[in-house]
Amino acid sequence: MNSTLWALAGPIKWRIAVSVALGLAITAAYVAQGALLAFALVAVLKSHDLAAAIGPVLGLAGVLALRGLLLWAAEIAAQNTAAATKETLRERLLAKLLELGPAYANAQQSGKLKETIVGGVEAVETYYTRYMPSVFVAVIGVVLVLGWLAYIDWRSALVLIPFIVMVPTTSRLWQKWRRPKSSGLFAVRADFGSYLFDSLQGLMTLKAFSATVRRRIELMKKAVALRLEAMRTLSVSLMRSGITGLLSMGGAATLLSWNAFRLADHQIEPVVLFMALFLAREAFRPLDRVEREFHAAYNGVSAAGPIMTLLMADVAVKEPSRPVAPTGKSDVAFDAVSFGYDRAEAPALADVSFTIAEGQRVALVGPSGAGKSTIVSLLLRFFDPQKGAIRIGGVALTDMSLADLRAQIAVVSQDTFLFHGTIADNLLIAKPVATDAELRSAAKAAYIDDFIMGLPDGYATSVGEKGARLSGGQRQRLAIARALLKDAPILVLDEATSNVDPASEQEIQKALDHLLTKRTTLVIAHRLSTIRNADRILVLQNGAVVERGTHEELVGQGGLYTKLTQAQGLSQGVAA
Repeated sequence: MNSTLWALAGPIKWRIAVSVALGLAITAAYVAQGALLAFALVAVLKSHDLAAAIGPVLGLAGVLALRGLLLWAAEIAAQNTAAATKETLRERLLAKLLELGPAYANAQQSGKLKETIVGGVEAVETYYTRYMPSVFVAVIGVVLVLGWLAYIDWRSALVLIPFIVMVPTTSRLWQKWRRPKSSGLFAVRADFGSYLFDSLQGLMTLKAFSATVRRRIELMKKAVALRLEAMRTLSVSLMRSGITGLLSMGGAATLLSWNAFRLADHQIEPVVLFMALFLAREAFRPLDRVEREFHAAYNGVSAAGPIMTLLMADVAVKEPSRPVAPTGKSDVAFDAVSFGYDRAEAPALADVSFTIAEGQRVALVGPSGAGKSTIVSLLLRFFDPQKGAIRIGGVALTDMSLADLRAQIAVVSQDTFLFHGTIADNLLIAKPVATDAELRSAAKAAYIDDFIMGLPDGYATSVGEKGARLSGGQRQRLAIARALLKDAPILVLDEATSNVDPASEQEIQKALDHLLTKRTTLVIAHRLSTIRNADRILVLQNGAVVERGTHEELVGQGGLYTKLTQAQGLSQGVAA
């Protein structure tokens, strides 16, 4: 029994107990079946008349009917356990993943996370529904059967005990021998699945760089490794099953041979011979079931590691024990904020301070790696700063519930993510209770309603995976419509027009003008022409604010901002 999986079982332990109880009842039915069959045979042998066996045969028919009902009930219980395991464990995993947030998810391979939540839970579910109950039934059932056999004939029980002990001992030795030689079938399958998932997501890039052949060769290597690991696991399972079967048959044959000799010598009655033979079979039956389920158990043990790793991962951002309600004000303040993704390296932000008054528009500019996106991540509280504090309306983000914090902020990023579903589905993410009229109003303000209504299915049109059926400009305008629908007091524009052509940019800029009205806005932009009208511009370099002021104030200072404007062909006198 694996202690990690037992601890992981949590609220489904009582369901496992039901399966164990039914398993023991089935074992008792098998024992009763053997006993009645023994009595029937003895009755016929003594009287040489089949009529003498009518009583035991009728009892046997009743036991067979009862056993059938118990087997049906056991299968229903197993299916209920399976459903409860999937629901409970996946709910815990998804809740934990959401709690960990982007800081954790972005550091993992999405394919391996998917395999943990999908394939891993499937493997663990089989462990709970099949293997774990069979282990309990084997331990309790074998002891009870041996106890009854000892009551009938203690010498027969002594002959059988060494064979019974050798079955789990051999299994344990095989397991110890196998584990250091393999990372487990689940781990190899997760590696193959994540590599395949990455390949499918990056198919266009592979094609563009003529790298499909190299990728395919590597994928084939991983497929071969998966096949070999599956064959190794299967071969070990079959070998163990063969040895277990040999011990089971050997024990029964040894006991039968010895008791046949004793019967011939008039040391025992025929009923003892038959009872010992049938009870020997029932003593090994639960062990045989454990052996059959071992393959599933092995996969479950392999899957438990990644599942526990995810569940035990430290949460970088914790909810406050006593959340403070937002004040209703939308001013933003960074107070001496320092942050580093890896404390061994240079910090992404170093002692950054600035404020954004309510309704004010502040822009962040600077070279790549200057810390602009880090500021957005800290404002959304995907991470917490190592030093300093961030406040909205005078309340520290760490004192506010995450739901209250993120309800105040709408984001339009350069990489708009659309979920596979309809246009309406993606807009309703911002406001699930929005009416059709509200959807259209937001879309009109984002200059996308005419396009949507021109589609055959209108707002019910599928956007494809990641919005693949829409152009970059259309996706961006949908993102703006989504932000308008949310109607949050604080707006973050993270390179909102960097991935679109100039024609689309003009339409998006008109949509943004609607969005910016009466909102506290933080803008990140590489195209400096889009932020010339900002109330204040902060210039970042190496994680620090090196310049601040309006466009007119900064452009003639000869600093970094001047160099950036010159590189883009802008000057103070050029219209935005």
